[in-house]
Amino acid sequence: MTSSSVPDSFSMDDLEKAMETAPNEELLHATVGCNDDKEFSPEFIEDVAIKALEEASELCPDPVVHKVMAMMVISRMADWHKGVAIRQLEEGNRESMGAWMRDAGKFQAVMDILCSICIGPTDFTVNHDD
Repeated sequence: MTSSSVPDSFSMDDLEKAMETAPNEELLHATVGCNDDKEFSPEFIEDVAIKALEEASELCPDPVVHKVMAMMVISRMADWHKGVAIRQLEEGNRESMGAWMRDAGKFQAVMDILCSICIGPTDFTVNHDD
């Protein structure tokens, strides 16, 4: 995510702190192969996501919390795609690298669109430059 797509009112420090405490992506991918497939079923994953969303709503009953969560997820996905692209380039897979970077760009576009949508009067993430 580039800083130019994040409004000034959105705290990059908070986002960076959240990224620092996030699980290591490589460890997560390595762990998936070592666990029972049932544990990571679509139902399990959806249940985890629903619980996280419900907990966020309980802690902060303002819908902007979900927008911020979406922004954090999108940022992580863009960064993860860029990381895969870099590894692909290092391995000499230029064509694959390009596909991963294009997808990272799609996440950037999603972030730009999300920054243009106002959730309400408490939405501090809106890019007012538009």
